[in-house]
Amino acid sequence: MSLARSRARALAGRARRRLPLRPLRILFPFGLWRLLFRLWLEVIRAQPSRAQAMRELLTLHGDVLVGLDRGAIDYDGGTHAKHRLTRYHDFFVERVEPGERVLDVGCHKGELAADLAERSGASVLALDRSPWALEHARLENAHPRVRYVEADALTYVPEEPIDTVVLSNVLEHLGPRVPFLRRLREDLGARKLLIRVPVLERDWIVPLRRELGLPYFSDPEHEVEYDLDLLRDELSASGWALEEWRLVWGEIWARATPSRAPA
Repeated sequence: MSLARSRARALAGRARRRLPLRPLRILFPFGLWRLLFRLWLEVIRAQPSRAQAMRELLTLHGDVLVGLDRGAIDYDGGTHAKHRLTRYHDFFVERVEPGERVLDVGCHKGELAADLAERSGASVLALDRSPWALEHARLENAHPRVRYVEADALTYVPEEPIDTVVLSNVLEHLGPRVPFLRRLREDLGARKLLIRVPVLERDWIVPLRRELGLPYFSDPEHEVEYDLDLLRDELSASGWALEEWRLVWGEIWARATPSRAPA
């Protein structure tokens, strides 16, 4: 995500949160509006063009997913419920040793960075380009072994070598992924990558959206979404070997180490 888009997204989020929506609930009684909404769906489905009907239904489906994401953050008091329910933090924590120097790229609000420091005993350098996310991280997820830095990971060089790089839902946002992955090994001295990326073929809706000419990535800001072969190929091209992987929750969780014969 570009810095300008990140700032625009943050401003839009702040404006949305400041809107006094709660008093409007009286105008939108759930039972009545649910009935009208379901009727509206049937009206959309009844139009002559079945393809256009599906485009409109899928557009609404995307809107609902956005609302669910925001609701999941509110539901767990500011942290998306997926952190708790999928327990993906455990995958990272269990593969980091006490005393390791960890670079958490795209740390956002710092939930994983703080958890890594607390539970694994590592020292974490947490990078993000979003000032508002880092402000939240420093307030809500401060930890004596975590340092939050506003920087672009594509060019940032830490003062000391890094042992492990965490890329949790990061690679899919990057364009030049192979040079970036190679740089982590050659310039930063990383000896281990811990990766979490979205799977492209996560359900039947993906090929349907593609067939209808609609965006089909799970996030409009993604540059790519993965299968195991693509992830393995990008790692191999940048001098990394895929040592371990899991396919879970529509994602690939993986561990990589430097290849014996670097690319």
